[in-house]
Amino acid sequence: MAQQQMSVTMTGFAASHPSRSDGTEDLVTFRMASTPSWNSNGVWREGSPLFINVQCWGKLGDNVLSCVVKGAPLVIAGRMTSYSFKPDNPRKNAKGEPYFEEIWRVRATNVGLDLSHSQSKWQRPVKEVDAADADAADGAENTEASANIGGLASDDTDGAAAFNGASDNEDALAPF
Repeated sequence: MAQQQMSVTMTGFAASHPSRSDGTEDLVTFRMASTPSWNSNGVWREGSPLFINVQCWGKLGDNVLSCVVKGAPLVIAGRMTSYSFKPDNPRKNAKGEPYFEEIWRVRATNVGLDLSHSQSKWQRPVKEVDAADADAADGAENTEASANIGGLASDDTDGAAAFNGASDNEDALAPF
């Protein structure tokens, strides 16, 4: 049976600095603000901002913690979730029963900088290597793989050669 999920893509700005959750080490959270705007007869108008909590788990959370700052323009993709709770001093309905508060949040699967607002330069993450792996890499420095990266010959100075994807050692030559 398929589970119904509300997938969303949102643009906006980080309204807070990301922080690691106290209770769960794998969880990083921050608030995002998204304000709709539209052009009405040549005049730009803005609606009310939406503030939403964003959850980032695992490696995504680690990367968000090191890259996102308050005010950064973001594009977020993920799944909307909600939870209800009864506040300490809840509002009451006509029968005197307390209202439960509903909190909406996005469990992010992707977080990126919105390049329509700023520039960015991507950097490949550095892999941590064990001492044994480092010794093995030292012996393989002068192999064909180092002279022919991703199908581009080392004498191809103008960069016109196409990536052919063929390789004896796919792990060493993988583009990502």
